[in-house]
Amino acid sequence: MKHIHLLLGITALTFLAACSDSSSGSSSGGGAAPGTDSAVPASTFPAAEGINGIKTSELSIPEGFTFSTEREVSITLSVASSQSERGFMSLYSEFKDGVVDHTSQFIITPMNDETEFQTSVMLPNHVDKIWVEVWYPSAVGHEITQSVDIVDNTINAIL
Repeated sequence: MKHIHLLLGITALTFLAACSDSSSGSSSGGGAAPGTDSAVPASTFPAAEGINGIKTSELSIPEGFTFSTEREVSITLSVASSQSERGFMSLYSEFKDGVVDHTSQFIITPMNDETEFQTSVMLPNHVDKIWVEVWYPSAVGHEITQSVDIVDNTINAIL
């Protein structure tokens, strides 16, 4: 029990020493004046000092700007060479060089002969292409895979 109290006391003293006031007059040779933060140079914040900076009132925001991190995208996809049996289509938002991040799948839907898939989804603003995979259980290994561009918040493709 004495060891626990001793460890807790040492820990408390360590935390209190770490929280000491740096402007108390003791300088570690950094050359900073008391009351200033020597870790951040004054040139980092020129607008705060009025030296060649832009004031907040001088900033301009483009028309239609929002802080939204996602947008609505309309999707219309069809398969030109679909088979007569039921297949499946998967849509992914993250991929690189044909390698898909399967955790980014946002739609999986059945596809039949002459089926056109239409929907609207919310996608992150950084996504400018999606990856589409269409596969049929009887033709495993012969999937249709394609990268499709998002143009004006619309995806329209025949695979």
